[in-house]
Amino acid sequence: MSELVSPPPPVRLSPGLVPLYEEAQAVSDRSPASACALLRLLLRAVLRERHRTGRHLRNDVQTLVDEGAPVSLLRALDVIGMTEEQARHPGEIVLTDGHGEAQNLFMFVNLLVDQTSPS
Repeated sequence: MSELVSPPPPVRLSPGLVPLYEEAQAVSDRSPASACALLRLLLRAVLRERHRTGRHLRNDVQTLVDEGAPVSLLRALDVIGMTEEQARHPGEIVLTDGHGEAQNLFMFVNLLVDQTSPS
């Protein structure tokens, strides 16, 4: 098992969400499934800060892109391999490569926070 190296919390992450990010970091090596669950909760919270529902990640990200966020966010969502079904049910997790999926979610959270802003 390789050690997961997660990026530091994004500078623009709301202070109230930093503990959730740090908790995901703290458990990522021991339990990537737990880290993924925490990161999905964090994604939902970030999307809600951007006045999205947080219920369907792909639709919410598409709306952000339609409003001017970089298209690279949608491409990143594709890269992390989130299927339409997973995007519709962000609270349900089926891992095939736990550490890789956690790493990808950390990177996506960073992109989302850095490339969008709360309204």
